[in-house]
Amino acid sequence: MNHLRLVVVGLGWIGRKHAQVVQDSDACELAGVCDLDDAHAAFADECGVSFNADLDAILAETKPDGAIIATANGAHGVVAECCARHGVHVLVEKPVADTLKEAQCIITAADAAGIRVLVGHHRRHSPLIREARSLVADGTLGKLVGVSMLWALYKPDDYFDVEWRRQRPGGGPVFINLIHELDCLRFICGDIRRVYAEGSADARGLAVEDTLGITLSFKSGAVGSILASDTTPAPWSYEATTGENPHYFHTAENCYHFLGTEGSLAFPRLELWRHADERHGWQYPLEKSSSSVSAGDPIAIQLEHFCRVIRGEEEPLIDARDGAHSLAAALAVIESIETRAPVEVAGLEMENRG
Repeated sequence: MNHLRLVVVGLGWIGRKHAQVVQDSDACELAGVCDLDDAHAAFADECGVSFNADLDAILAETKPDGAIIATANGAHGVVAECCARHGVHVLVEKPVADTLKEAQCIITAADAAGIRVLVGHHRRHSPLIREARSLVADGTLGKLVGVSMLWALYKPDDYFDVEWRRQRPGGGPVFINLIHELDCLRFICGDIRRVYAEGSADARGLAVEDTLGITLSFKSGAVGSILASDTTPAPWSYEATTGENPHYFHTAENCYHFLGTEGSLAFPRLELWRHADERHGWQYPLEKSSSSVSAGDPIAIQLEHFCRVIRGEEEPLIDARDGAHSLAAALAVIESIETRAPVEVAGLEMENRG
């Protein structure tokens, strides 16, 4: 089978990561890269592919099968609509857009052009996340009643030298980081109905929060919480505990806990706690078992899935409609911080195809 031809649009850190993963893949090849900054032409030379700052031009020149959109969030809609006009399928980085209105524009353009959209919530492709989802879905824990997430680390001070990271709409841990946690919750536990969040910017003094707590209620009736901070030396984050990102110090800790009527699960070590026999109660012994899964790079697994989506062999694991639900949850968190009130998550009436 001929390799699919892909272009990468946006050459920040994640865009370059995507380009490298494409070049390492047996299923596709890198046809070109695009960025408004001509300085990135040197990266194109390193990759041996075409560069153009004009998206229409590079799509016309390379005639790709798919495009990976890794621009700033606010540009996702414009880039996706351009790809749709060229009949090019897209993998758009998370979040799908800055606003639900922009997300709807992507959905409308994709439907009209008949292209497929995969949203880059790459953790859904993690073998660890998929095993946790399976254990919850198959009833191993009984009825899910609650979930607790801890995301705590110290971002280096120079991380905030980039201006957009210090201000709305794209800055702050909700959109940069916790959108992942919110999407994982939706993937494993089902849709989020309501959130209440409190945020603090006292540690860094920026326009965006550095520490926050979120209380969540799910459509299923389960409840949950997320405690997050990017200003504390701590080992309890997805990045540190899973070891999936080599840029983070790796720790052998758990960061998520799922609670059910028949058992509980600690993630990512996948430690399952249940009563040793039919007797239930705090006075009776619990036993611990662990699941084992094969390691894998979620971004590489996501790319393989995207190639199958382009070929029509699979439906997107998370399409633009589903991605809009995760965006809606993040927007609700920010609204709750600003209003100091519970917020219903918008958009649940949209068709969910994820």
